[in-house]
Amino acid sequence: MFTKLKEGLAKLIRIGLMFLCLGVIVQLLIGDDILGWDPIKNIQKAGSAFIGVIAFILLYLLFYKEKKK
Repeated sequence: MFTKLKEGLAKLIRIGLMFLCLGVIVQLLIGDDILGWDPIKNIQKAGSAFIGVIAFILLYLLFYKEKKK
């Protein structure tokens, strides 16, 4: 059960990061908010806290992939 939960969380994190990256790219292309969502401004407001969370997620995913090999 814990393994399924861990795999599900990893999938959700990947999907969330994909949506965030897609949102940033689309906002850079159109130069305006996306249906009221401003991902670039949200990232700028979060500052170092956001960078820390992303670094933690990336390290976790790297460790998870390394462990699978």
